[in-house]
Amino acid sequence: MSGPATDPTRIRDEVTSATEALVSNWAIPENVPQGVCTAIVPGTECLDGARLLARTLHTLVLRSRPRTLVLVAGTSCNTTRIRAIGSILTTLGEVAIDERLAARIASLWPGDLEVVPENESEDQLPSLHRITPLMAQVLIPGCRIVPLEVPNRPDRDFDPIRLGQELGSALKSEIGSCLIAAGILSPRKDGHQSSDLQQDAAILKHVLDPEAVDLAGLASVSDLTDWCPLVLATAHAIERGRHRGHLLEHGVVDCGQQRYGAAAVVL
Repeated sequence: MSGPATDPTRIRDEVTSATEALVSNWAIPENVPQGVCTAIVPGTECLDGARLLARTLHTLVLRSRPRTLVLVAGTSCNTTRIRAIGSILTTLGEVAIDERLAARIASLWPGDLEVVPENESEDQLPSLHRITPLMAQVLIPGCRIVPLEVPNRPDRDFDPIRLGQELGSALKSEIGSCLIAAGILSPRKDGHQSSDLQQDAAILKHVLDPEAVDLAGLASVSDLTDWCPLVLATAHAIERGRHRGHLLEHGVVDCGQQRYGAAAVVL
């Protein structure tokens, strides 16, 4: 498969076979326990990003059997936005939004929250919200989603640690709920492979041994472009009692005209 995984010209059989090929002959690391509830993926539509997402979804199926995926993507929006009704249309059909869980999240949200109108164009969806429903139809049939968009950077009204804790507290009692956050790592610089890997490792250290406050502090002075979903996901995992992350794969993805470090992590 070449080009964006969400290319609307692709036919159903091509999408299905390509998605299945991304997880064939790949084994989940033995140290990944049952009951993981949080995942971090690059959320890009390039082939490498699609591979990391597919293997993450495959892991969630075999370790958690998710019923609903809460998808957290960073955007340039000033407030958090939630799609609370309707569905997301993909090449393989529609994926239903979990309207009950979306309403619960909206009612418990501590800050400003904008509900996206049902008739708003899906062309502006973050990549994570396009590619995950598509692949979930192949790898997690019947799974529902709750798409959330959060600001790329914190401000007075948006604290990703606090909101991650609130989400974790709310989802503890939701059987089969998993949160997937989009986050890319350091931009790649020609001739600086060693330093690039060191920067990725410094960030991943606070995800694999989860420390949301330390992660936020390091990310705020790094060259990461959209680190709030990473911090929110880490805080969410800690709130749900997950104190160790597991690296499925590390690599490089294309995003626009730039290449970035990327990882698939579950907690």
